Amino acid sequence: RGDPAIRRGAAGDPVADGPRSTRFAMKVSLSERAYVKLALHAAKHPTRDALGALVGRVKGEDLEVTDALPMTHTPLSVTPTVEIALEQFAHHACLDGDQNLVGLYLANERLGNVGLGPNVCVVADVIRNAAPNKNAVALVVDAVKLNDALDATESTTEPKNHGLILMRRLGDGSTWETVGGQSGTVVVEPSATRSAKALFASPDAMRSLVDFDDHLDDPARDWRNPGVDGMLAK
Repeated sequence: RGDPAIRRGAAGDPVADGPRSTRFAMKVSLSERAYVKLALHAAKHPTRDALGALVGRVKGEDLEVTDALPMTHTPLSVTPTVEIALEQFAHHACLDGDQNLVGLYLANERLGNVGLGPNVCVVADVIRNAAPNKNAVALVVDAVKLNDALDATESTTEPKNHGLILMRRLGDGSTWETVGGQSGTVVVEPSATRSAKALFASPDAMRSLVDFDDHLDDPARDWRNPGVDGMLAK
């Protein structure tokens, strides 16, 4: 099932279902901090669904994702716990440079599953409805490609193979669809994959990654992950 650190995902490039108007074209730019946290969350729970929220800014049709907030690693149901997590996440985003929740990320537990289940779609819709101009995305982790990206870290250019599949709910459509090409692209900060690879080799980094589930078990653990931020700042 690929690298033992991450055992989920699927091969195959994300493609749009068909040609779409260029008015839907968007670029999703991920910071090093956001990419590393979602990758660590996926790696820490390789046999479970790992779900989190994306923080950032809407810039026209484009999104600038500055941070990732890990939420759950247990079977998801839309409960008051999820609502509380999203409320706290949104408040944190507003305080952190007047930002917003602009999407979610998901690493599915089953190899080959790169879609969004019904409960995840509900969470995605909640985030989208609250986002500026309803401009929000879902990023699904493809573990095979993520492992490839972490193995190919010698380049100093923007990584083309980042292991993330972009999904959007376009227009008045009722479903979240995989998009690519003219409909949208994901751009990752050049240093992100190198930093992720370095932290993957550190047991302390994996232990330091905290999601909202962990916080509920032990309120002293901080889902904002200042420990990971500190490691990235070194």
